[in-house]
Amino acid sequence: MLSQRDTAGLRAAAERAGRDGVEILIFEDGPLGDAIVLATAVGSWVPGVLLGVRIDLGPEPHRHPTVLAREMTTFDRVCGGRAVLVFSPPFTEATTEAATLCRTMWTDGVAAGTGPYYPVAGAINRPLPERVGGPPIALDLTAGAGASRPPALLALCDLVLVAAGAAPPGVAPAGVALCEIPQT
Repeated sequence: MLSQRDTAGLRAAAERAGRDGVEILIFEDGPLGDAIVLATAVGSWVPGVLLGVRIDLGPEPHRHPTVLAREMTTFDRVCGGRAVLVFSPPFTEATTEAATLCRTMWTDGVAAGTGPYYPVAGAINRPLPERVGGPPIALDLTAGAGASRPPALLALCDLVLVAAGAAPPGVAPAGVALCEIPQT
């Protein structure tokens, strides 16, 4: 996970990670601003690396999942299908609802639902993402593999991120890839 205080430091860290063979760079909102914008810039500096955007839905999320899905679609198209949506804990029914809305927007191009967490009358997402079915969805368990994961949420995920060397058996169900993230 890259977090720098200035763009020159971010670029240097990202380029070093790319040279070192890192497979995924993960960004979150922070001192330099919006994670999706930062990841888009880094995508032009470091080719061939997956670009994750870590989202905290918390009690006051700053993006409705349909807006997030649309932004991630644009990001995925700009970076050539390298986008990854990373949800951070806690993993709740609201996280499952958000992931469902994103998947629906990415596969059907439209989404509607009555909530209870993210009601939407009808959101449109066109064009669809570069990657068929949309960006992979990951759960971030790097702070500890004990975080509860609703089964319905796991069914929507492609990756489970864990701290390197800390993956207990059974963290990721069959069909979900496990990705070990070095802690810095």
